[in-house]
Amino acid sequence: MIKTITALTVLTLIATISMSNAYAMEGDGTSHVEVDEYPFNITILEGGSMTLHNNGEQTIDFVSHGWFEGTVPANDAIRVSFPAVNCGTTCFVEGMYYISDKNGGQQSTIEIVKPVPVYVEPVYVEPVYVAPVVVEPTPEPVIVVEPVVEPTPEVNFGATSSETLGSYETISDEGIFNVPDYDGEVDMVTMQTQLAEVTSKFNESITQLAEQKVAIENHGTTVQSLNTQIGSLNATSTEVSILEQTVLSIQLEKDTLNAKIHTLGNTTATQLATITSLKGDTTLDVKIAELESQIVTLNNANVTATTVIAELNANVISAGDTSVLDSKIANLEAQIVTLTSERDQWKQLANSWYGVAMDQLKVMVDILGL
Repeated sequence: MIKTITALTVLTLIATISMSNAYAMEGDGTSHVEVDEYPFNITILEGGSMTLHNNGEQTIDFVSHGWFEGTVPANDAIRVSFPAVNCGTTCFVEGMYYISDKNGGQQSTIEIVKPVPVYVEPVYVEPVYVAPVVVEPTPEPVIVVEPVVEPTPEVNFGATSSETLGSYETISDEGIFNVPDYDGEVDMVTMQTQLAEVTSKFNESITQLAEQKVAIENHGTTVQSLNTQIGSLNATSTEVSILEQTVLSIQLEKDTLNAKIHTLGNTTATQLATITSLKGDTTLDVKIAELESQIVTLNNANVTATTVIAELNANVISAGDTSVLDSKIANLEAQIVTLTSERDQWKQLANSWYGVAMDQLKVMVDILGL
């Protein structure tokens, strides 16, 4: 996308901490670069920034056409950010950015690169198969409590007494004596069946874990493939950015050529009008014809004058005075020279206009294709 020069990134002017200490080029190739050289050529990670320090005596004025511009007074610094996300219409993607000095200095470059993704191999835990533990049932011991039998005293059936003969054992309600007896039978086959079902479910869980391992490995392969595709898309994005800048340059050249063609068209129209006017103007031809007629007349007059002069010379030889005739002859010869010169000048002017007209016609035919 073509970035507008009005949508500039935020430029924050900061004061230089130390005016006398020289900064070294720090952080080249990282997310932030400290620049103490001008002009400069640096590399910044995508989404990073730079700080340009001006330790010189002249103000630095720079511009990256279509992206950003800035001014750094002497002994000051400026911070420029290059956002790649949440950046509106001005996002600085991977590519080369050229910075021009407004005062005619050398050009600087900023190359923005993408961070290299680090692939972390997933940790695979090999499942451990645990064999089921078969517990054989252990029969509970049966405790038999023998009753305590006291000796029976002799009973006097004739006597009376309020005492109670004999003794009784107190039965405790605690311990295993409060457990009800199980009247049914223990089915070993049922217990083994249930144990086999539990073992089968456990083995199915192990199988599912193995399948999950394969799925995780496939997912890792897919992630690598996606990373490769992302790298390819980033390269394509860089090519698109370069092509956009090329298109912008070609568009500027096209506009310049259109302006030149428009100017040439206007000039050609003016020249065509001049040629048309010259073609329609017969004044030069009339004047040339008049001059040629005058020259013919003068030539004829010259012949006549020569004849007259010869006759006069013959008539005045005896007198020896030819000053008057010589003066007339010189006057006539001067007129002939003047008229001849004027005729040649008019012919030269006509030839010059004819050459200009032919050159313009050639331009219209060869260049404009009219």
